[in-house]
Amino acid sequence: MSTARSEQAASDELAAERRVIDRIAVVREAQLETIAARASRLADEAAAMTEDGLRDIFDEDDDPDAAVQATFVREGAMYAMAAAKRFAEVDAIGDAPAFGRITDESGEHLYVGKCSVIDSDAVLLVDWRARAAIPFYRAAPLEPLGVVHRRHLHYSAASAPPRELVGYSDEVFDTDRLETTTGLQGEAALLASLETDRTGQMSSVVATIQAEQDAVIRADPNEPLLVQGGPGTGKTVVALHRAAYLLYDQRQALAENGVLIVGPSTHFLAYISEVLPSLGETGVVSAVPAQLYPGVRKGLVESAEVAQIKGQSEMIALLANSVRNRQIRPTQDLLAWYGSDRVTMPAKVLAACFDTALRLPSHNEAADRFRMSVIEAFAEQVYSRAFDNYAEAYRSFAASPSLKIFLLRHWPTLTPEQALNDLLGSPALLRKAAVGTGLTRQQVSLLGRERIDEVDLDDSRWSDADIPLLDELWHLVGGLPSAMAEEDRQRVRDARDEFEIAAMQDQMLEADDGESPGDTEIDEVPSGLVLPPPPIRGNRV
Repeated sequence: MSTARSEQAASDELAAERRVIDRIAVVREAQLETIAARASRLADEAAAMTEDGLRDIFDEDDDPDAAVQATFVREGAMYAMAAAKRFAEVDAIGDAPAFGRITDESGEHLYVGKCSVIDSDAVLLVDWRARAAIPFYRAAPLEPLGVVHRRHLHYSAASAPPRELVGYSDEVFDTDRLETTTGLQGEAALLASLETDRTGQMSSVVATIQAEQDAVIRADPNEPLLVQGGPGTGKTVVALHRAAYLLYDQRQALAENGVLIVGPSTHFLAYISEVLPSLGETGVVSAVPAQLYPGVRKGLVESAEVAQIKGQSEMIALLANSVRNRQIRPTQDLLAWYGSDRVTMPAKVLAACFDTALRLPSHNEAADRFRMSVIEAFAEQVYSRAFDNYAEAYRSFAASPSLKIFLLRHWPTLTPEQALNDLLGSPALLRKAAVGTGLTRQQVSLLGRERIDEVDLDDSRWSDADIPLLDELWHLVGGLPSAMAEEDRQRVRDARDEFEIAAMQDQMLEADDGESPGDTEIDEVPSGLVLPPPPIRGNRV
């Protein structure tokens, strides 16, 4: 083929590609206008429904339609926000969504881009994350996957739209077509991408993803994935594209949970901040480790050596051991008072309460269960002597200093801040928690620091290296004491209410048969019940 004819063929081919891209752009623009109009309409409707509906809801408390109206208000607002979000996502992709094309053995073309574009029943562009796009990334001479020709499209470098299609590069897997193919051959697209000028931000590599990278991006979402490699090998950019893929493939599941990207520094997060929006994903949250645990004051500066130790995986085992070591199985009887009577809680009963609590997943949840079991066991012993004072015994022992001391010794309720403060401020606790973790004595010694007084704990300052530790402890200890205290108070109220109901039923029985509650035989009380059922003559409780 002569040079002139070759140049003319290349020019004609480029013109044909521009016509296809122009059609895609026109249809996509129409789609954007439709989405924008829908978002605007839904927003107006939601605003009107909110203004009128809320007025009706609050003015007419007895209106049976108020709940229905409230549902419409909420749904209208949700639809409006969803439409606006979708418009922002699609609009963020830019004006050059198509970056490649594959041709199968029948000569059919499939264009691949950053989003899907459909005109009537014709698929003009398929999203790079769709299964249909896999051959674009995976096809190779030894395994073409039905692809005979792959084309990469190149656009002008102008940042302002519209970007012009200026060329293409081809890869041919069918050697019979090699002579008739125009443009560059082989890995020209990848080489061109590598030779582009670097900017201050990471850019998407969606057009040049390699087969090995594509396999990582599309890996099973139900299993943890560890990507390793040297500096500059593309680990971060592949991870970001995997996030975009999961948001496409698992959108319904991730809509409730979301995606969090954790980076080493704010400068790093700023560097990668444009990758996901350029792929149409704008709802991802990013944070540095120091931001993972909100509500604490950071200002303590530690040495690099200490920070490095706190960042080691051995700290996970250290923290787990430290929490577990705060749970001490009772081996001695507990002496308590109810009025002027001394009540002995046998060690075996306390140990049984302890073992039951161990089945619960978090430290504080189990501590709450242990506390309640001990209180219930105490009240049951008192109840076995005179059944009509169960609730009073329950309340009395729940507020007793002896119980508080016992729990502080055997299973204290902790906040993450308290747990970490106690651990780092006690050489003995550190040494005990370090057993079996692999940390050296010198490392354990370096972790220690002065313990902060309990009254000053809320105002204390923590280091950046402490934040991941607090986050891990939050998962280990579970719920906060304040919530549990309220739950405990509710249990006491329930016990009192049930006791009052039982007393009324007893009075009714006494009026019927002339017997008093003291005449009813009580041999045993089932373990774990807050309040036994009302006694009935002739039955064991």
